[in-house]
Amino acid sequence: MSEPENKTTDHGEVVARPGLRISWAWLFPILAALAAGWLFWSDWKSQGPEIEVEFATAPGIEPGKTNLVYRGVVAGTVKSVRLDEKLQKVVVSVRLKAFASDLAREGTLFWIDQPVIGLGRTSGIESLIQGNSLKARMGQGPPALHFTGSEVVPLSQLEEPGMLLTLNSANVPFLDRGSPIYHRGVMIGAVRGKTLNSEHQPVLNIMIEKEFTKLVTSNSRFWSLPAASVKLGSGMVQIDLAGLKSLLLGAITMECFGEPGTAAKDGDEFVLSANEFAARASSSPIRVTFLDGLGVRPGITELRYRGIPVGLVETVSADVATGEVATTVRLAAGYESLRGEGAAFTLVRPRVSLEGISGIETLIAGIYIDCAPGDASRPLDRFAGLMATDSGTQEEGLTVQLHAKEIPTIDKGAPVLLRGIIVGSVTKKTFDENNEPSLTLMIRKEFARTLASNAKFWRVPATSVEAGPGVLNVEVSALQSLWKGGVAFDVFGMPGEPAGEGAKFELFASERIARAGSPPIRIEFPNGQGLLAGQTQLRYLGIPVGIVEDVKPVEGKVVVTARLDSGYDLLRRKGSEFSLVRPKISLQGVSGLETLVSGVYIECTPGSQGPLADRFRGVSPQELEDEAAGRAGFQIVVQSPSTSIGVNAPVFYRGVQVGKIVRKALAADGTCVGLIAVIDLPYAPLLRENTKFWDVSGVRASLGLFAIKIQTGPLKSLALGGIEFATPPDMGRRVKPGHTFPLSPSPQKDWLRWSPAIPLTDEK
Repeated sequence: MSEPENKTTDHGEVVARPGLRISWAWLFPILAALAAGWLFWSDWKSQGPEIEVEFATAPGIEPGKTNLVYRGVVAGTVKSVRLDEKLQKVVVSVRLKAFASDLAREGTLFWIDQPVIGLGRTSGIESLIQGNSLKARMGQGPPALHFTGSEVVPLSQLEEPGMLLTLNSANVPFLDRGSPIYHRGVMIGAVRGKTLNSEHQPVLNIMIEKEFTKLVTSNSRFWSLPAASVKLGSGMVQIDLAGLKSLLLGAITMECFGEPGTAAKDGDEFVLSANEFAARASSSPIRVTFLDGLGVRPGITELRYRGIPVGLVETVSADVATGEVATTVRLAAGYESLRGEGAAFTLVRPRVSLEGISGIETLIAGIYIDCAPGDASRPLDRFAGLMATDSGTQEEGLTVQLHAKEIPTIDKGAPVLLRGIIVGSVTKKTFDENNEPSLTLMIRKEFARTLASNAKFWRVPATSVEAGPGVLNVEVSALQSLWKGGVAFDVFGMPGEPAGEGAKFELFASERIARAGSPPIRIEFPNGQGLLAGQTQLRYLGIPVGIVEDVKPVEGKVVVTARLDSGYDLLRRKGSEFSLVRPKISLQGVSGLETLVSGVYIECTPGSQGPLADRFRGVSPQELEDEAAGRAGFQIVVQSPSTSIGVNAPVFYRGVQVGKIVRKALAADGTCVGLIAVIDLPYAPLLRENTKFWDVSGVRASLGLFAIKIQTGPLKSLALGGIEFATPPDMGRRVKPGHTFPLSPSPQKDWLRWSPAIPLTDEK
């Protein structure tokens, strides 16, 4: 059945209630929260522990900005910087990254990386731009959160790569942090620091890099390598320069001498030697005492054997109780035999004295200790040292005596020579029983047979000069003779019997006197100018045949004692003539010019066959000339009231010299002056009874109305004066020797016109 139409129709609609809905506006906050949570969780996850590092100062460290850098990677950040409770330290809090948590271990080293510029090392240059930072080097200990930072930058910024050793030394002035350590020229480490130990001795802490640690053994030797070294020797100067770093910081060298020992380990101690030679001297110590230690220096003074360095002085100390100087020395490997019983250690210094010159080489190389081996089978460790001047065993030889009136330049130690070879020495200088100087000589055993009983000894001059025409020879003796003098001997002629022990000889002043072996002769001269004992020669035909031994004035004369060489006894015959030759320069000529160089000498002329004599009268060359002229010329006398004409003035005839004045003297009554003239015999016929003489000395001038006339005599007469003569046509008879003529001051006019013909032949 259908429903009625008027029934109200319900038009309502059932609507379902919607569920819970989230607005899109919440999406972004949710995502932001999730991101923040993720970041917070990630940051928490990446954070490591927080540590504290103490520094004395912390320049440039800022919280939240300064990073901790390890191996170039940021391993943490500074969270805070504060002072400790006592305000003495700076405490830096650092939050480590999680990956760097292992840095929080004992032994980890922290330091502030800041610019460091020095000779040894330059670091932190990047901090000039980025600012200071903290750096770390990982340790190997257990975990830790509190550390003490290093105030210096370590040599190695990575983990300790090698081995740490200690070097002890008495003095290390040129070594410091960063100084390199070499082995055969390769750098194997460096000096980490220098400090003093408990005994206030310098100590070096060194690091050997890991790859070279096996090179260091228990018997390794370390020594300082000089920045520069100079070696001086005979004909050699060597200068060695190390690298620039060694030049600025110094360096150390390491070497192992002999077989290597056991491997070294961290913390081992070694001795740092002053040089390589000191490092090589590795024997057990030897104590050597000396009377004084002047010039002995530890680490420098060497021990030498036959000139070769074999050891070194290690220490030097003075013993006040004994007054001695004790040295500790060490020998190099292979020279232990030098410490045997009976060995001698002699201190050699430079020494210059009248007794000798020794140790000259030490002026350059320094003093040293000379070693002489002993019994190697009985080694000792204590010795009494000797000085170079200590007397040792006396060398064997032949002892002889020399005597002389004076011995001025010879002293103890002077050499004795035979033909240039040293065969002995002077061992003593004193006075003999007659209070005369005496020398004691020792001729070495191997040369004793060369000394004959007729040997001649003479003094060796330090220098000698031999001069003559075209010759100038200067000889200088050896340095030893130059300082101490010397003695030489030889046998002139056939050698006699060998000389015996204690034989006595005369010491001559020179070889020239020694060779002149004749008995002495005495010659009297009116004047001894230029005569020198030991130098003036006697010559025969220009050849030296003797020497003047002594020159003395006696009663207004000069007495010369001379000796002639063997084989010239003919010059000792009675009637021999000895004339003194001196240099002479005059208008008549030049003579004796060679004596300007060689000195005056005595010319000898042998006498006729006859007995030998030992006293003679010497004459001058002028006296000989006068005597010769007197014997060969025609002698006359020319008188004048007064005249300046002197001896040797020429006598002229028509401008030709025909004679000369040989003597000038007052008349017996003193009223006039007599000139004794000698006319050459060929011109004697020119002298007649009417001959006129006049003075031609000087210069004469006459003045006329329109002229001046000047007259001079011959050139010779300008200096010496002179006379001239002319004979008239009515010449008269020839005169006899000794005839006297008057001297006119000037000639008359007609005298100059006389020109008679006079034959120059003898007339009866």
